[in-house]
Amino acid sequence: MNILVLELNRSKSFQLRDALESAGYEFRKVEHALFAAKGEGVNVVCYLSGKLVVQGKGLSDFRLQRLTDCIGIKQPRLKEPLIGADEAGKGDYFGPLVVAACALTPETERFLDEVPLVDSKVLTDQQALDGADSLSAVLVHEVIVISPLRYNELYEQFGNLNKLLAWAHAKAIGAVVKKSGIRKALLDQFMTQPLVQDNLQRDCVDVDLEMRTKAESNPAVAAASILARAGFLRGLEKLTPVAGMKLPKGAGSPVLKAGRALIAARGRRILDDVAKLHFKTTIDIGG
Repeated sequence: MNILVLELNRSKSFQLRDALESAGYEFRKVEHALFAAKGEGVNVVCYLSGKLVVQGKGLSDFRLQRLTDCIGIKQPRLKEPLIGADEAGKGDYFGPLVVAACALTPETERFLDEVPLVDSKVLTDQQALDGADSLSAVLVHEVIVISPLRYNELYEQFGNLNKLLAWAHAKAIGAVVKKSGIRKALLDQFMTQPLVQDNLQRDCVDVDLEMRTKAESNPAVAAASILARAGFLRGLEKLTPVAGMKLPKGAGSPVLKAGRALIAARGRRILDDVAKLHFKTTIDIGG
């Protein structure tokens, strides 16, 4: 995807504008923009908020020839193109299970200064949502959101969570392999059995998959973690009108309180639509 989104401070924005003027770019007016320009195969819009959006076939050269002078080049942690995968929501009673995979290259990582590529668990909800918006605009990705109703059906079908996760991860990774052509992937290790590899082989996906603990330290997996977390947060929010109340995250005392209130107001059946029924929480709340 030939698009780049990042943040520039005001000084760097003016520096870039001057460089584009010297390079003969054609400028135009865009609402809420500090400047907008076209040239060298790209369209550039720098908004008053500091957000810079660059699109076009000349994006790669623009990064090297124009942005390097303004913001420098950050040395990437990634050494080769890689697909990262992660999930969110598996420990939350309410809300969906979300699995995400994305393709990251060293070149792209250099220019993702606006997104902290760390495990999404250390980010605030808003940071995860904002980061996912930026990442989804730049990276080839696949996000699979499994609603509670569908989750409960699949759990019955697979018999345990690891088999369900392996199936979903294989689907997400396989989709990104096909869209990106990258043949190496990394996933945080959630089991010792090669279930994900078995599912990939069954789907005829040719990819070298590594699973290891603390994989979120890798920027590609961290990016997938952010996409998955945002997918979970948005999926949980969509259940508010279904439940008639805002549903809490996790599986602690606020969840027990909310679950009992739900049953009292709507009956046991509502849990099918908003909760992962195999959790012990279902028994604890009287479901």
